[in-house]
Amino acid sequence: MEPLRPSDPPRVGGHRLLGRLGEGSTGRVYLARSVGGTPLALKILHRPGRRVAAPVRPPHHPCLVPFLGGGSDLDGTWEAYAFEPGPALSEAVLGYGPLPRETVRTLGGLLAGALAALHTAGLAHGAPHPGNVLLAADGPRLADTARAAPGGDPAADILALGRTLGYAATGRSPHDPADLADVPRSLLEVLQACLDPDPRLRPTAGDLAGELGGTPVTGWLPPPLAAALAERTAHRPWERPEPAPPGSRPAPGEAPRDDSPENVPDPPPGRRGLLALAGGGLLLAGAAAFGSRLLRRADGTPAAAGPAGARWTIGLQADLSGPLARQGRGQHNGITLALEELNGHGNLPFRLALAVHDDVGDPPSAARAAAGLAADPAVLVVIGPTGDVVADTAARVYQDAGVPVLTLSAGDFAHRADYPTVLHGRPATRDTGLAIPRCLAEADRPPARIGVVDDRGADRHSWLVTRAVGSAVDRTRTALVPKVLPAGTEDFAPVAAELLGHGVDAVVYGGFADGAARLALALRDAGWHGTAYATEAALDPVFLADAGEAGEGWQFVACCTDALADPRTGGFAPVYRRRFRQDPEPYAAEGYDAARMVVTAMQRTVEEGESLSRSGVLSRLRGLTYHGLTRPLAFDGAGDYAGPGPAAYRYQVQSGRFRFLGPVPGQPAGAGE
Repeated sequence: MEPLRPSDPPRVGGHRLLGRLGEGSTGRVYLARSVGGTPLALKILHRPGRRVAAPVRPPHHPCLVPFLGGGSDLDGTWEAYAFEPGPALSEAVLGYGPLPRETVRTLGGLLAGALAALHTAGLAHGAPHPGNVLLAADGPRLADTARAAPGGDPAADILALGRTLGYAATGRSPHDPADLADVPRSLLEVLQACLDPDPRLRPTAGDLAGELGGTPVTGWLPPPLAAALAERTAHRPWERPEPAPPGSRPAPGEAPRDDSPENVPDPPPGRRGLLALAGGGLLLAGAAAFGSRLLRRADGTPAAAGPAGARWTIGLQADLSGPLARQGRGQHNGITLALEELNGHGNLPFRLALAVHDDVGDPPSAARAAAGLAADPAVLVVIGPTGDVVADTAARVYQDAGVPVLTLSAGDFAHRADYPTVLHGRPATRDTGLAIPRCLAEADRPPARIGVVDDRGADRHSWLVTRAVGSAVDRTRTALVPKVLPAGTEDFAPVAAELLGHGVDAVVYGGFADGAARLALALRDAGWHGTAYATEAALDPVFLADAGEAGEGWQFVACCTDALADPRTGGFAPVYRRRFRQDPEPYAAEGYDAARMVVTAMQRTVEEGESLSRSGVLSRLRGLTYHGLTRPLAFDGAGDYAGPGPAAYRYQVQSGRFRFLGPVPGQPAGAGE
């Protein structure tokens, strides 16, 4: 990074510029820092003689650098992207020489997957060249995504990708197949196809991704380059503090140090007295016995009550009226049950309130919901959001405000490393996907050929699941038949016929409930009788209604348990029924556990003589292991789930209903280590 020059503006779009990262044909790129401290790559576009095309928002993909926003001011038109500290491919090859062939294959497979996501969305990148490919520990990142062109030429992207991979393998950019004489044999045919003079004969991005493979994992770079990348990543120039102006107020992300009643707003009106109480606590069986265990100090003596009326708020951001409303309502009710119980005991050193914001499963609404909760200084922790679609949008707001977030049902964040205040209270989507091969391998008759259907209508979720399945299947014993469905596919008959033509005896589908139902119907109509698996994304009454009898026998893996059927949840379901007059919805028991874990962290903070603050509670949560009703909750240094599991739970459609089969054997990746 070069220092700023006197001609460079100090701020653009409210973001403070820290240094120059480089300059290309479309603009000059700076390292910048948002008001909340998030590092950004901010590009000020050159002023061409013609009108600058409006930026597009690219689809989510782990190898596409996210576009975070843009605008125009006196300093020009600018675009902000997530900052990637790694070197460009051009810089890496110049400094360390051509890359090993396996590294190039992984590079090509992941970049092809990123281009396939753009092409499926009707976009063409237009410039996948070595200067636009950034290297990270878990895979490459394709930059300049806001310049992708609607209706562009996908075949031109493939040509550029072939030249980029040729450069990575040889140190020079080939222009046609004749320039590939020194390319390793294992890459030669693929690159020759990419450079075919006839655009119609070039492979699609999806075909390339399937041919080259590649899963985002650490260890893909050669050791010298990996070491240099690690050193660069550890250097964090955006963390240099910016002096606060004299007399400035505390940032919105800081809770008040004084927990007196006048500094904490009153909680919303609660509904108390409706729980069946016995002996001061709810009578539930099991290891997570409700009541006094939480409310005692380490020496076993009861915790003293705090100042009368001192209140703190737990926030809930949930989809309560959108596509994941069942999961959102389950979390809302489970958290409500826990807080009513804890307030009812009266021996906590504080009072508890719940602030609920419905984001309807929509990213703009999620940003507003997160901003509202983050701006309330009484909100110490937020539980949520509900779904992957809004996860990054909300996490970015909370990270900027320093708000701890405990997420229960969102399985994946596109840029997880950017959100250290986020604690992942469940195994990630990839770990859930890895549970499917374990289930198939333990069947009475393990399948010999597995069809893996990646439905791009489910975006990242389907991609992560199907990639995980593909990486875990033992290819020496089991053949894999991968299929990619473009977003919006409604006729599943061709893919069903193709799967049957390959003789598959098991099918894994990565998409949503409506697509799973279409696939179930198409497979039945084609006369197929085998084992079919899908994920939590399809575990929805929509599947039962749309698939009908064709859905019988389908199995699903999910991160939420069934509080009605899981014996480990003890008496949770009866108490839930008495309180809400209905059976527990998905993630109700998980919401209960999360709320109690948060309150445990709050209590330990107070017992150790500290005032409650967001940073203090986040620190306690990171070091805490909470043995809840559903699964032990614990986190690793990155905030990801690190408990012993279960990695997932298994369900099967029987007689038109989802039947709970119990935990999937095995542990999530890294659990318990």
